Amino acid sequence: MLTDFLQNIMPLPLKHLAILAFTILSVSAQEIRISASDLLDDFIREPLNAYAADNDVSFTIDGIGSIPAIDRLRANEIDMAIIAVPDGNPMPDEDIATFPFAYDVAIIAVNAGNPISEITVSRLGGIFGENEELSYNTWGELGLSGGGSRSIKALAGQSSDSISLELFRHSVLQGGAMKSQVAMVKDDEIEGLMAGDPASIAILAGLPKSNRIKPLMIAESADSPAFGPSEDNVHYGDYPIRLAFYIAYQKSNDANMKSIMRVLYSDEMANSLRENNFFALPDTIRRKLVIDLDLEN
Repeated sequence: MLTDFLQNIMPLPLKHLAILAFTILSVSAQEIRISASDLLDDFIREPLNAYAADNDVSFTIDGIGSIPAIDRLRANEIDMAIIAVPDGNPMPDEDIATFPFAYDVAIIAVNAGNPISEITVSRLGGIFGENEELSYNTWGELGLSGGGSRSIKALAGQSSDSISLELFRHSVLQGGAMKSQVAMVKDDEIEGLMAGDPASIAILAGLPKSNRIKPLMIAESADSPAFGPSEDNVHYGDYPIRLAFYIAYQKSNDANMKSIMRVLYSDEMANSLRENNFFALPDTIRRKLVIDLDLEN
């Protein structure tokens, strides 16, 4: 009982009381060990550290690959993992809880003066891919009114912080190889080139910032509806060129992870992801997940 505890410590010298108080505080501080995909670990640190500064918690965050992160979670070496799970791949074991967190997306964009507004996955393969069933070299071949023999200027944005090209190859190209005429351009230069070239089409790491560039809607096939790269379309899988990231932790540790989940679904975290070309969950989805966490308490 608290009274007995206080009575027992009262005779102790002041020095010993200080040591005891420090020990109690140290024991009560909660350490959360997180292994996050090295594609986004830098972008989750600031919101988590801001939360730690105001609460009795500390974070150890390692940026590693998704497979070793899950292995560490299974071995109880960490408390939480944030992992990439490509569409169609199996989720982790049944004893591991998983929740959607964010998405990396490849954006297909054209000059705003280009009349095209949507395109199919197979046609994208014909524009960018070397060993595809289809092959397109002019806008006229795509049936674009007034395109005639104007050559397609295919560009691909390069950034050390993005896997948009690898994601495009995996999601779109059957053969995996790009045409030799696809120009590789630095990510911070590509929009300037596109703005002055109506014949250009590009793979971007994020939504275009210039109003002289527009993203295209993409359809899985000629018989499918096309969807643009909005947070809702990406989350529900309608926009096809995406890589999903999930929060994962042992179900037995559920009670300890709920407060951290609220931080991961906060507006501050969503804004940090968006600022770095990731797609956060739609606001309505994040809020529902937080409400569900509160109802479980």
